[in-house]
Amino acid sequence: MKLRWRALLGGIMLLTGILLTACSSEPPKTVTQPPVEEPDDQGQTITINPPLTPQVGDPNAKYVVQTRIADFHLIDNNKGLVWGVTRNELRLYYTHDGGKTWNNISPSENVQFQDKLEYGKDISFTDSRHGWVVRQNLDKTATVILRTADGGQSWDVSALPNGEYVSSIQYVNPSTGWIMAYVNLNERDQQKLLYHTTDGGATWKKIAQSSGMISGVSGSGLPDQGSVAGMSFSSGNQGFVAINLDSSVKLYRTLNQGKTWTPAVHRLQGCPQVQAEAQQSLQGSSSSYWVPVLCYGDNSTKYSGLFTADAGTQWNAVSLGLSSKSKSIIPGRTFLNEKEGWIITQTGMSRTLDGGKTWTSLTGNKVLASKLKDYPRSVKLRFVSSSVGWLLLERLDDKKSLLLKTTDGGANWRIL
Repeated sequence: MKLRWRALLGGIMLLTGILLTACSSEPPKTVTQPPVEEPDDQGQTITINPPLTPQVGDPNAKYVVQTRIADFHLIDNNKGLVWGVTRNELRLYYTHDGGKTWNNISPSENVQFQDKLEYGKDISFTDSRHGWVVRQNLDKTATVILRTADGGQSWDVSALPNGEYVSSIQYVNPSTGWIMAYVNLNERDQQKLLYHTTDGGATWKKIAQSSGMISGVSGSGLPDQGSVAGMSFSSGNQGFVAINLDSSVKLYRTLNQGKTWTPAVHRLQGCPQVQAEAQQSLQGSSSSYWVPVLCYGDNSTKYSGLFTADAGTQWNAVSLGLSSKSKSIIPGRTFLNEKEGWIITQTGMSRTLDGGKTWTSLTGNKVLASKLKDYPRSVKLRFVSSSVGWLLLERLDDKKSLLLKTTDGGANWRIL
C-alpha cells in the first residue's frame, strides 16, 4: 500500500493546528518469511489476493490473519470488509466474493492506532473503492483522516487541526461527507463540532458547533450536554443525530446540511434509564433507519428500538419484547427493514417478521451452538438481505474473535 502525505515536522507532538497534505512514501516492507499456519483459535485462515509472499506452485497460498477482528462492514451480498489493530497497525481486508478470498488494503504502518476502530465512528465506505479511516487524536496531535479512492491501493491524508475526537463519520457519496467531533468539557458534557466536506475529505469546513458562534453562523441547536451515539445523513441536506443525555435519549434533525438542528420527538416510555446505540440503516429507502435502545430497569434490561422512515423527522418507538437480567452482556440485534430482524443471545438466534412482536427461534445449527460456547460475546450482527448475514463473536479472556456467515437467513452458519 502507498500512503501519500506530508506533515509539518517541527513540534508535531506538541502543537495543534497541524496541516497534512498528500505526498509519497515507500510502500510497506515485503514479508520475507512464508505465512505460517497457526492453530484455529489463533486466527482465521483467509486467502490473500495476491499472497503476501509468492509461493511457486501454490496459486491458493493461505495466510492466517494475525489480528483479532474487531469489526466488519457488509456492502452487499458479496462485498465486505473486516479489520483489527495489531501492534498499533490497522489491518484492513476486503472481499468481493462473500469471504472466499480477501485483499489486504491496509494503510501504511507509519500511521499508528491505539484503540479498536468501529464502523460509523472510525471507518466509513460508500462502495468498494471509496473509504475513509479516522486515526483519533494521539497525545494532543491532530486527528488524522485517511482516504482511498482506489479500493485501498493508495491512501491520502487530511486532518482536523484542533485535536478534537471523532464520534461519527458518514458519507452519502464519494464527495460529500460529515464528521461529528467533540471536545470534553467535563465528565458529563461535550462540545460538539460538525465538519463538512464536498471534495471527498481533502478539506473539511466546520459548519456547526454546540455552543458559541462560527464565523457569523448562529448557534446550531445542538446541546453541550450528553454524548453522540450516532449520526446519519440520507441526502446532502437532511440528517439526524442521537445523543445520550443522563438517563434519556435526545434526537435532533437537520434540513440544511447540519448547519442548524431542531429536536425530534419520540415517545419511548416506561424506561427509567435509557441508552441509545449507533443507528443502522434499513433497506428499501435511503431515509429509513432504526436506533437500538437499551432500557435499564432494577432487575432487567429490555430491548427496544426507534424507527424512522423520513430521515429522522418522525420516530416510532417499538418494544422488541425481549429482555435480559444482565446489563453487561448485550445481545446483537439488527433489522433488515421495519419488519424483518434478528437477535443473537448466548443461547442462540431468533428472527422476527413482524417488527419484534413475535420471535421464532432458529435452532438446529450445531456450528453456531458450539461457537457460542467458545465465543460467548456477540460483537456485531448484520444482514444485507433476507438470506445473507455476518456475525462476529469474541471471547474476552484471551482476546480472540470469530467471524461467521449465513446464506439462509440465520438457520445455518459457517466460519469464514
